[in-house]
Amino acid sequence: MNKPIIESLEKIYSSIQNFPCKQCHKCCGPIIWFEPEELLIRDYLEKNKIKRIIWTKKQFEKNHMRCPYLIDDRCIIYPVRPIVCRLQGNISELICMSSNNGTLTSKKELNKIREEFVELIRQTNSMNIFYSTLKL
Repeated sequence: MNKPIIESLEKIYSSIQNFPCKQCHKCCGPIIWFEPEELLIRDYLEKNKIKRIIWTKKQFEKNHMRCPYLIDDRCIIYPVRPIVCRLQGNISELICMSSNNGTLTSKKELNKIREEFVELIRQTNSMNIFYSTLKL
């Protein structure tokens, strides 16, 4: 695993406020993540002997569009969940319908997070590389 990339990613993640999630999982659908996150997720899956899960559209429909990593109402990759999951309920574009969203991340803070994240993607030469739980 590339330690500097992971450290940069963890720094970005730590700048995202914790959201008072009520575990309704309504936001847990098909997700995407980027190359730096893939390093972290892949390592976590290997260490915890979790098989990568990629579903077809039909499988998602059969499972009510729920994320395949949501098992027994628990996210089994929660410690390494991608940035899109971490931002859920924290920004106006990903508002939670089941909870009091508390204080949303300001546009200024979000822009800083976005800039740092995009810079990390540039550093890894992976601008057009992403991963998904949905088989494309």
